[in-house]
Amino acid sequence: MSPKRPIKGKTMDKPGDAAGQRLSVPDLMLVGLFSVILLIIFIAVFFRYVLNHSLFWSDEVVRYLFVWFTLLGAALVLRDRRHIRVEYFVEHLPDGMQRVLGAMGLVLVLAFNAFLVIAGMLWVRETSGARTPALGLPLNWVYYSALPVTAALSCWFAARRLVAGEYSELDAGQEDKPRR
Repeated sequence: MSPKRPIKGKTMDKPGDAAGQRLSVPDLMLVGLFSVILLIIFIAVFFRYVLNHSLFWSDEVVRYLFVWFTLLGAALVLRDRRHIRVEYFVEHLPDGMQRVLGAMGLVLVLAFNAFLVIAGMLWVRETSGARTPALGLPLNWVYYSALPVTAALSCWFAARRLVAGEYSELDAGQEDKPRR
C-alpha cells in the first residue's frame, strides 16, 4: 500500500480519493467543455452511422469548443505549475540562480500572455463581421476571442504565482500547497 499523500488538507489512499475536492470555476468550465465535446461527437457518430444522416454543424462546433478547451487547459496548467519543461542545465545551477531563472521565465510568460491579450483583442476587432460557415455565428466571438480571454487568465495566474514566489513548476508526483 502506498503512503498517504496530503491534498489540500485531505489525505488519499489511492488515486481517485480526492474526488470530493472543490473545483474552481475555470476547472468546471474545462470539465463542461470536455463533456459537451464528447456528447456532440457521440451524437454525431450515432447520427452518421446509425441513422445515416450527418449533422452539418457538429464538426464546426467541436472545432471551436476544442480551441477553447485547449487554451483554457493551458492557462490552468500554468496555474497548477504543471507545464512541461527541460531542466537539465538549470538543475546544475545553485539554488539562488534557479530561483532567479524561474522568476525570469515566469515574467517572460506574463509578458508574452500580455502581448497575446492585446494582439488578440485587435484580432477580434479586425475580424468582426466574419461568420462561421455552418451556423453563421460571429466568428470573432465564438472562435478568435478564445485567445485574448485565456491569455488574460494566464496573465492573472502568472502574476499570482510571481507574487506568491512560486517561480518553478512542480515535479511529477509533487503536491502543491493548498490555495487560499
